[in-house]
Amino acid sequence: MESIQAGSEREKTATSSPIAVVCNFWKEFNLEKERSGLDEEGLKIAENQEVSQKNRRKLAENTRDFKKASSGEKLNLFNSLLKGYQEEVDNLTKRAKFGENTFLNIYQKLYEAPDPYPALASIAEQEQRQSELESENRKMKLELEEFRTEATHLKNQQATIRRLEERNRQLEQQMEDKVREIVEIRQRSLAEENQKTLEVLKEREQLLQEQLRQAKESVMNMQRIHEFAQSQLFELRAQSEEERAAKQAELNLLMDEVERAQTRLQSIEREKGVLRSQLQSVNEESLSKQGDHWDSSDVLQSSLNAKEKMISDLNMELHQMEITLSKEREQQMSEIRKLNALLIEKDTALMEIKKELQERPTVKVIEDLRKQIKILQAVGYNSIESEDWELATDGEEMSKLETLLLDKNKKMEHELTQLKVKISEKSSLLEVSESKIGELIAKVNEQQKLISKLEDDILKGYNSSEWKGSLLNDWDMNDMGTNETSEGTDQRYVSTDQDQSSMLKVICNQRDRFRTRLREAEEEVKLLKEKISLLMDELEKTKADNVKLYGKIRYVQDYSHEKLISRGPKKYAEDIESGFGSDVESKYKKIYEDDINPFAAFSKKERDQRYRELGIRDKITLTSGRFLLGNKYARTFIFFYSIGLHLLVFACLYRMSALSYIRERNGEEFLTLDALEYLTVAWRREQLIALVLMSMTWKLRWDAQCALSSVDYIMLSFEESRVIDLSSTGKLIAELRVLRILSLGYVQL
Repeated sequence: MESIQAGSEREKTATSSPIAVVCNFWKEFNLEKERSGLDEEGLKIAENQEVSQKNRRKLAENTRDFKKASSGEKLNLFNSLLKGYQEEVDNLTKRAKFGENTFLNIYQKLYEAPDPYPALASIAEQEQRQSELESENRKMKLELEEFRTEATHLKNQQATIRRLEERNRQLEQQMEDKVREIVEIRQRSLAEENQKTLEVLKEREQLLQEQLRQAKESVMNMQRIHEFAQSQLFELRAQSEEERAAKQAELNLLMDEVERAQTRLQSIEREKGVLRSQLQSVNEESLSKQGDHWDSSDVLQSSLNAKEKMISDLNMELHQMEITLSKEREQQMSEIRKLNALLIEKDTALMEIKKELQERPTVKVIEDLRKQIKILQAVGYNSIESEDWELATDGEEMSKLETLLLDKNKKMEHELTQLKVKISEKSSLLEVSESKIGELIAKVNEQQKLISKLEDDILKGYNSSEWKGSLLNDWDMNDMGTNETSEGTDQRYVSTDQDQSSMLKVICNQRDRFRTRLREAEEEVKLLKEKISLLMDELEKTKADNVKLYGKIRYVQDYSHEKLISRGPKKYAEDIESGFGSDVESKYKKIYEDDINPFAAFSKKERDQRYRELGIRDKITLTSGRFLLGNKYARTFIFFYSIGLHLLVFACLYRMSALSYIRERNGEEFLTLDALEYLTVAWRREQLIALVLMSMTWKLRWDAQCALSSVDYIMLSFEESRVIDLSSTGKLIAELRVLRILSLGYVQL
């Protein structure tokens, strides 16, 4: 329990540092304040965009007016148009600088922001671990209460044991033989009964497994039959629905034909009525003209007979269609009845199968039987659980209590062997992780060597003759053409700046690649360190558990020592033979005795008391001294820091003495021929190149600015001073220009 609490305290201290860093950063960052500032900057950017759009429209209008104007007016408008374009370019540059400054400000603030994900993940892991520790603590409390109850029972029984010891000594010799015989008989009978019950239970288990297998097979078969019946039912339903749709379509067509026939019949009947009326009118008129119009009446009569015959035929067809429609409806109804009957049969079969499955033994019954078999096997192998202790202590027979104590001792020794195996596994994992760390360290060293090699190659490339010659030619052309217009000089500056910017991009990309590789290696090392810390914590926990287990075994052995002496040394050796080995026993024995050593506890108490009596300054001095002297990295940091501090002081003194020497020698004139020679000697090209590359490699912005200011200072001195011949120092000035471009580029980055 104490080891668990110590482990939880270590985990809290390990996880509090990144959480505190994240909380402190975001507290100091003040997101609400930064958000208001960002809102103001965003509004300003939007205003600048609107102003630039308005200016662009104005310039577009001015250019259209300029294009439309005549040649005489163009000369007057050209200056104003050019001025407007220059103002727009200036506004755009200001706008770009403002946007870049805002981005760099927010980037500078967020660059060192810690990742909140590890802190949150550590909090989640800490909460999970805390819940686990609480559950383990509850379990340990329950075990402690059980041990306390056992101890109380044993204390109560010690008094009766002392009273009965004298009587037992007298009766032991008489009862030993009888007890041995009875025990042997009972053990044999119990072994036989256990063997028989085991065989019966195994046979019953096999029988139940066979029944379960048959039941599963029958269920699978019935499921297949049910699925097949459902598929057939779905197919029949689909066919019936298709046939019903077809019959419905045919019925609709027949109904449409019937309606058309009825409409046609009605029209024919109307024509018949019309013809009859005509025939009557013709008959009335035919009294006078009977002879003349006899032929027309015959024609009308024949047409009327034909219409009546057609009506009779249509009625017959309508009657036949109705008969066929009724037959098809009866067929559909009969098919639906058959399908319903088939579905009812399938449902009844399924219900019967379910009833049969319910009547058979369930999985729970089989699991209970398996548990019973396992319990019998455990009893056969003498692995008694903690519940049997209460049953043993409630009884009055001390022999049963002794046997249970011995069995408990054997179980503890078995658990100890398992813990030994776990410790060996953890140690193997620790060795593997250490080997991985060694490989990563070797990889980091190789990367550092590669970085140094690339830096040397870059220095060699800068010092090459072709590159310097091209820069010297550019410088000479620039000096010769000082009286020309600014447009030509700007073009030459752009060409050289483009070359240098390309080289600068190459170097920056190389630096970014190295940085990403270094970050990946650091992450891998961090993960391995975390794994090692977890393994060490688990190792400490297992060691503490082993020490506690050794204490319990010592307690059990001391309790049962007196009882085991009566059985002889051979029996006692056999009882403890399965426990600790000699090496392991001596190891944990030493740790256990150190824990319970009163002198060590007294010395620790005295040290804590002396530490509490110290003052604040003494405590700070003592803790800092322990940290700095106990950590390897802290010692190396102090060593190199002291050396670097001394070198910085020496360099500052040397620099100050040189500047004082220049001022004393030259008075108010700050630059003469000797001063320039001294500066060229002090700031040699190798030192400037090394300073610029070191600042680019290790992100030293201050060194890059110093190099830039020094190069500007020397170049300004060369330009203002006319004492030195520029043709003789052109090569040096070209090198200084290159260094100025590199320093300026890195300072801007």
